[in-house]
Amino acid sequence: MASDVSEMVLKPGEIYRQRKFGANTVNRGAALIECEWDGGRFEAGLFMGGMFRAGEFTGGTFLGGIFHGGHWLAGTWEGGFDREGIYHYRGTGPAKR
Repeated sequence: MASDVSEMVLKPGEIYRQRKFGANTVNRGAALIECEWDGGRFEAGLFMGGMFRAGEFTGGTFLGGIFHGGHWLAGTWEGGFDREGIYHYRGTGPAKR
C-alpha cells in the first residue's frame, strides 16, 4: 500500500527557524533553530533550542533544546533538557530508549 504522504528530506545548507516537522521528515544535514520535531528521523544537522517530541535522533548535534520524547540512538549532545526536565551538559545526553 502506497503512502499518501511523501517524505520531506532536509539537506545540508538549509536553515529552518520556528517550524514544525512531522513523521514524514528526514533531516540529512539542515540546521533547525527553535523548531518542533514531532516524528521522523534526525540523521544529521543541528537541532538548536527547540522541542524534540517524537522520532529518532540518530546523528547530528543537539544544542540547548528539550528532548521531550522519541528515541536517542546517537549524535552529539552539547547540552539540553531531557524528558524529565533535567539539564544535561555536554556529552551526557538523555538515556537511550
